[in-house]
Amino acid sequence: MLSRVKRIARPPLRQVVHLLKRVAPRWPFGHKRILLLEDDTSMQRLVTSLLRPLHVKVELFGNGRDVLARIAAEGDRYDVLLLDLMMPHEGGLTVLRNLRDHHPSLLGRVILLTGSGSGITDPWSDQVFAVVHKPFDGSALVTTVRACIAQRSRNLELPVAV
Repeated sequence: MLSRVKRIARPPLRQVVHLLKRVAPRWPFGHKRILLLEDDTSMQRLVTSLLRPLHVKVELFGNGRDVLARIAAEGDRYDVLLLDLMMPHEGGLTVLRNLRDHHPSLLGRVILLTGSGSGITDPWSDQVFAVVHKPFDGSALVTTVRACIAQRSRNLELPVAV
């Protein structure tokens, strides 16, 4: 004789979807993505380590040409774009001009990292999310990135876990 099989009650689909929305941002495929344009490798390591507690995926770029190619291919995938404003060759200014002309919706996700004076950043300050001056306090950068992610999540009406 076959023994009786106990049926397991399944939760309604609505509850499963709600749970997945809460948990997904913590899973690898739910990580927030950050693009970092910085030519100084020690600064790349510093920023990456500062952002590690946020459980974000940081993609590193050393020149603006590579950033422009990536944005053209899949720019909307980034939640935050951290751009070193002044670089020897194609840097943050080149990327900013391209974003303004071709991808203006991404400007609100940009955080400028600069050691330059406000004369360089002033024309951009009302178009980007924030300007962080070097040398910066690590907690200030983390707070700024967290706020940018939260704003993007609110705009998408998704829960944020940072």
